[in-house]
Amino acid sequence: MKTFLLMLAVVMQAVYAQNEVALSSAFGSGEGVNGEVLAAVVQTDGKIVIGGRFRTVNGIVRNNIARLNADGTLDRSFAEQEGLNGQVNALAMQPTGQIIAGGTFSQAGQREILNLVRYDANGQVDPAFGGGASPGTNGSVFALAVQPDGKILVGGNFNAIFGKPRHGIARLNADGTVDEPVMTEQGVSGTVRTIAIAPENSFLVGGDFTLLNRDARSVLMLPSP
Repeated sequence: MKTFLLMLAVVMQAVYAQNEVALSSAFGSGEGVNGEVLAAVVQTDGKIVIGGRFRTVNGIVRNNIARLNADGTLDRSFAEQEGLNGQVNALAMQPTGQIIAGGTFSQAGQREILNLVRYDANGQVDPAFGGGASPGTNGSVFALAVQPDGKILVGGNFNAIFGKPRHGIARLNADGTVDEPVMTEQGVSGTVRTIAIAPENSFLVGGDFTLLNRDARSVLMLPSP
C-alpha cells in the first residue's frame, strides 16, 4: 500500500509540474522555445503562431510550429499531433483564419507534405490544400504573403508546386489550387526569400535571383491581378 501511494504521489507531482510548465508564459516566466523562431503571425484574436526550428515550447513537445495564447502560454489545442519534421521559414494567415506554413519539411504529423502546408484554425492539417494534387513544392519555401483578394503568394527555391511548373514564385487561389503563372516568362532563376504586398495592386519580390532577358536581379515589382 505504501508503495502504491508513493507511486501515485510521484505521478501526481509529474502531472502538476507539466501543467505548471504549460501554464507558464514563453515571454518570460516559462522555459520559452528550445531553438530558433524564424517566423510568426498574429491572429485577429491575439493568439500567435510561431514557426522555426525547435522541439519544445515551455517544456511541451511541439515540432517546429506552435501557437501561443496572447499571454504567451502554449495553446495546447494547436498542432499537438501534427507538427512538422523540418524547419519553418515563413507563415501567413488567410482571412478565414487558416494558417499557411512554408519551409523545408516532408511530413506534417503522419502525412507526406512537402515544404508547404495549411492548418485549419483548430490546428489540424487541411488535406484539401492544393486540390489533392502532388503534395507541396519540390524545393524549399522561404516567403509567403496573402493578397487582399485572399490569393496566396509563395516564394522559394522550387520549380514545381502541387505538380504545376513554377520557378521560384507562384500564386495560389484562396482554396490552395494553383493560379495562373505570376510571370509569363520562365520565372526567376535562383531563390525568392521575401514577398511584400505593395499598394496599387502590386507586390515586391526579393531574394538572390536573375531574370530571363532582364538586367535587373534580386528585386522585382510585379502586378497583382
